[in-house]
Amino acid sequence: MSAKKNMLIKLGRLLSGIGFRPDWYLIPLAAVVGALTGLVALGFGRLVEFSERMFQTELGEQTLGRYGWAIFLLPAIGGLLVGLIKKLFRLQLVSHSVPDVIESLARRKGLLHIKSGIFAAINPAITIGSGGSAGQEGPIIHIGSVIGSVVGRALHVNPQHMGTLVGCGAAAGLAAIFNAPIAGVLLVLEVMLRDFSLKTFMPVVIASVFGTLVLQAASGHNEALFAMPATLLQYHFRLPEIGLFLLLGIGCGFAGWGFAKAMQFSEHAWTKVKLPSFIKPMIGGLILGGSGLLFVMLFRKQLTGDMPPFFGNGYPFITSLMTPETYRHLTPGNALLLLFALAAGACVLKIIGTSLTLGSGGSGGVFAPSLFIGATLGAAFGMAANILNPAHTVSPAAYALAGMAGVLAGSVHCPLTAFILVFELTRDYQVILPVMLVSIIATIISQVLMRDSIYTLPLREMGLRIGTMSDLTVLRRLNVEHVRLTEAVTLFPGDPVQRVIDLSEHSGVQDFVVINVSGQYVGMVNGDDIRTTLFEREAVPLLVVAEIMHAELPTVQPDETLDMVMDKFSVLDVASLAVVDPGEKKVRGLITRGRLMRCYREALDES
Repeated sequence: MSAKKNMLIKLGRLLSGIGFRPDWYLIPLAAVVGALTGLVALGFGRLVEFSERMFQTELGEQTLGRYGWAIFLLPAIGGLLVGLIKKLFRLQLVSHSVPDVIESLARRKGLLHIKSGIFAAINPAITIGSGGSAGQEGPIIHIGSVIGSVVGRALHVNPQHMGTLVGCGAAAGLAAIFNAPIAGVLLVLEVMLRDFSLKTFMPVVIASVFGTLVLQAASGHNEALFAMPATLLQYHFRLPEIGLFLLLGIGCGFAGWGFAKAMQFSEHAWTKVKLPSFIKPMIGGLILGGSGLLFVMLFRKQLTGDMPPFFGNGYPFITSLMTPETYRHLTPGNALLLLFALAAGACVLKIIGTSLTLGSGGSGGVFAPSLFIGATLGAAFGMAANILNPAHTVSPAAYALAGMAGVLAGSVHCPLTAFILVFELTRDYQVILPVMLVSIIATIISQVLMRDSIYTLPLREMGLRIGTMSDLTVLRRLNVEHVRLTEAVTLFPGDPVQRVIDLSEHSGVQDFVVINVSGQYVGMVNGDDIRTTLFEREAVPLLVVAEIMHAELPTVQPDETLDMVMDKFSVLDVASLAVVDPGEKKVRGLITRGRLMRCYREALDES
């Protein structure tokens, strides 16, 4: 045993003896993980800014020209660089960031490698900087999760608590990049860990606080990402407006569902394209650049920036849509119709652009695109309300703000995280009621249309079912070694069946393990096989074990989590399965349904 692990155990026993919880050490470790993630988040933000400056200023304005070629070629150049990096370092073509972390928590006890964290910073910076439609939050969540995983492994943290440390890094990453500590906590508890127990909640909160504080101290800023103008801060939600916000919630639910389905369709379509994998991000960038060039040609007079608003994270355009002055001098007529067309077009192209960027192999997150889609949808909805009813005086900016939360909630199925995040991004409490309403309605509509979110959809396709209750989290924290095994009664394939019957009658054993001469697992004979044999007594003297055993039954390994074992039992009509060592296939014993459920119930009682 290493000195570090031995020291942790001794210190844990000492503190447990004077009243501290056995998992006390997660609190200071969460602070360390949060502080490290805050520093890395600052560096990642600077890396994205550097990438934007190099692509859009140095390469775009000074080499390709401000308009035309720069818009058309920059996303393709960034896509080609990302594709070459993935080919050179043998990275997977499509990286889902947050789903990758969730999959690691469910299947590998939070095991994430430093390599994935490094390229989770480099590739998204290139993608976003060159104009690819993606966000920074997915990569920084992945990077923070890697930091939590590396710290946990370095200190030999109990595997049962590795998931909590990974969640600490994820929460600190989102909290730091958005300056939103509460939303960072809620995302991890609501979407990733799906565990609101106190022993998980406390370390995640500590990490989120430290991540935010460190970034604020290092950057010298403590401001909302989207500063709300005084005119919107004076808005008051009134009862007659509830019908319009209900309609907006329904629209956001459809938009969130459509975004998730578009992402799924794009990933499937790009896997069928018969081209080298490193070329695909470039082709996706060319299509994105072409759509951006066409958009700029159509709306040149209405646009203020050099690049299409749906390129990159789109934050400047979101800010303009949430500013009431954007709409103040627009009376129902051509000007308002043009702005409506601009917002609606940007909404649709953001869905298409993000699907192209990430589906073809680019890197980035879906939080920022969801906020953009919601803001443009909400603004277009508010303008449509003003066009259809000139007496309607509510600024479209209020609908843009509510739409941000609605589409995020609808795509990720996280209403609590969505409206708290939007509140922290704007620090505008006046619109919290419609924001909450739209978030809930959007989540309900999206879940009716599709049970999976934009994060869990790729996981289900990988064969991983993500539960929604804390008891599933308990099952994932326990493995086979937590269950008391039943001693295995062994047979050989050449043994007569009469011996099986005699053993069953005298010992009461119903399930037997069949092994070869080397002691390796071969198959099982269960109680149903014995009862079936007894109906044909005259054939018993002629039968051997090999003729009635089941060689196809799956085995269980000692480090498998109990949710995986439960899945095996759910598709098999057996009472027990053999537990074998992964290498030599030596049988350790039998795990039964009854003892698995007893262990599970005890763990729930402890929780």
